[in-house]
Amino acid sequence: MSTQHFDIAIIGAGQGGLPAAHLAARLGARVALIEMHQVGGT
Repeated sequence: MSTQHFDIAIIGAGQGGLPAAHLAARLGARVALIEMHQVGGT
């Protein structure tokens, strides 16, 4: 079993989570984006 390390975990890839994850990644953070359904919200 491997271990992964992230700087930030964002739950939900909707209207708020997806841009937040994108910005954090652009700033150099290792991002875990967790979404149960479709990315982008409903």
